[in-house]
Amino acid sequence: MSRSALVVSVCLLISVSLNVYLLWPVPAPTAAERSPEKPDNMETAGKITRPQVLTEPQSAPVLQAESDLPDSPASHIDTIRQWLERGDFARVERFLIDALRANPESAQLLLLEADYILATEPLSVAVSHLFALQELSLFNREQREELASRSAELIESTINALYNAGDWDMLAQFLEPLFQLNSSDQTLTLKLAEAYARQQKFTLMEDVLANLSANNAGASSLRQRFVPKPSGTTEENTESPIATQQEAVTRLALTRYGDQYIAETQILSRPAALLLDTGASSTAISFELYRELRRFNQIQVIGLFDVRTAGGPIRSPLVRIDNMTLGPYRLTDIGVFVMPEAAMQQADGLLGMNVLKQFHFQLDQTTAELLLVPRQE
Repeated sequence: MSRSALVVSVCLLISVSLNVYLLWPVPAPTAAERSPEKPDNMETAGKITRPQVLTEPQSAPVLQAESDLPDSPASHIDTIRQWLERGDFARVERFLIDALRANPESAQLLLLEADYILATEPLSVAVSHLFALQELSLFNREQREELASRSAELIESTINALYNAGDWDMLAQFLEPLFQLNSSDQTLTLKLAEAYARQQKFTLMEDVLANLSANNAGASSLRQRFVPKPSGTTEENTESPIATQQEAVTRLALTRYGDQYIAETQILSRPAALLLDTGASSTAISFELYRELRRFNQIQVIGLFDVRTAGGPIRSPLVRIDNMTLGPYRLTDIGVFVMPEAAMQQADGLLGMNVLKQFHFQLDQTTAELLLVPRQE
């Protein structure tokens, strides 16, 4: 065979091989090979991502109108829950609006909506919504019992967390709307009355206790423990000056920041500079500090609350901090709010009254020191 004929033959062989390779069908990727970053079987339209519906196995993917598919939302509940867990609340909200318009009596969608409300609304609003769902006839007995159990668990865990943290203002804020819904519940009544009493709001306490019988043992105990004694008695119910305390006074050095003061603390063994704020009922930390703390610690999120700040009201998650150190004192079970990202510039957070009220304290502006004496229970 001549040299030119050999070259032509080789070229023909390469051409045939290339065509076979290009035309050979490629198998679809397995589930393990798909990217974990995006939910499977999803199509994006504008800024809203909706579940994709296939009419036939052989057909190309087609997104059909939800009004033509009354059962489609329930079949994608797991996917929507993934959005909820990722914090993609705007996407979940848009989906729920469309899905509930088409299927207003879908139990699955209503339960999903309850989870969305729990993630985006104040905790008392979410629990009240769970109460309302229990009254709907579309839920069977087992589902209603599950809703009741979930409501009771949320209420109990929140009361315990706020009670242990000594955050009476937030406890009252949580219980007030629940008390309006169920004023006959003795546990809610007594806990709300105690939250008022510990803030020395005795008129509000008595208004709440009026829902109980006159000889209720719990109400009598609260009055004995908290109601001020008549004038002329020797017992003192107001803040005692630091100078009158018998215990040794701890002097904690502060850092001046303009007209404000910063205390060096430790939260979960991590140094945290907190701005002293006696006008704040609760302690707060920056989102940046919270993000760092949760990398190495399990932090319980109690729920969302509406908080009044100097810059206006904000909706903030309340978290439970296992331990915090202020000077030589180690405090446990502290309720702490997480501020929005970039809200705190000059410090890691605010040192509020839920921590400070555990002491008889006094600010010495001359020496820039915080004088502390632990309160005796």
